[in-house]
Amino acid sequence: MKAEDLLKSYGIHHWAKYKPDIPQYMKFAKDQANLILAGHKIQDIDVQFSNARASLIYLEVDDYGQLITENDSLHQTFVRSKFLFDALALYNYCIDLSWQVVYLYHGDAHFGVIQDDKYYLQATKDCDMTSLQGRLVKVNKRDGLFKHIDDFFNEPLTEEVREAYNYIKHRGTYYIEGLGLNESVLPIGLPGDVEMKMLKRRTMDLEEWKEKLIKFDLSFIKYFEAIIKALMPEDFTDNSVGLNTVLETAISFEDWGNQKKDK
Repeated sequence: MKAEDLLKSYGIHHWAKYKPDIPQYMKFAKDQANLILAGHKIQDIDVQFSNARASLIYLEVDDYGQLITENDSLHQTFVRSKFLFDALALYNYCIDLSWQVVYLYHGDAHFGVIQDDKYYLQATKDCDMTSLQGRLVKVNKRDGLFKHIDDFFNEPLTEEVREAYNYIKHRGTYYIEGLGLNESVLPIGLPGDVEMKMLKRRTMDLEEWKEKLIKFDLSFIKYFEAIIKALMPEDFTDNSVGLNTVLETAISFEDWGNQKKDK
């Protein structure tokens, strides 16, 4: 499969509909603000997932124009490796962000969670696999949802994608065939025919990893669609809102603000 086929056959444009706007704030900010936070994070994933796909598509370009000084094998390999590393990182961001969607949904739901920037930033900072499990299983009894997340995280392909990303994050980078040398021993003779080892990087094959990331793309869609279905009400993307709802929310927000002042 070519990366461009992902756009044609596996569209994710509907994720963008979860972006909270005026109707969602009017309908849910009062006592379901957690839905607004979750919708906001779904939009984050939509953006980063689309960026990851774009990087995969750029891998398949034949002429990079002004992006490279010469359109030869060396420069093409360099720019393609850049796009592969970009896609690898972006797909991994989506894994972390998917946890935040679930974590924020199962958190507080009052006005304050969207009015206090510190709350939102701290909540996203606190979210990791351990805290997510605590919030889902111990607090909300959503062990089935946590199992869905944990199963995806422990799938061989997910583990491989995660491990490659962490290797770059903590070890530096991979060697790409065609970009310099990656010798394991010093290429000169030493007395007594002794070989001196050289530091060597792992090798990453661009075409092989492009195929892996295409498969991961499809796997993530299936995983994340299930999360959206489990959390978000069908009417969240409905942008119709009545005047009474607007007035009720405005009054409730004013009351909430006055209570904050009195404290």
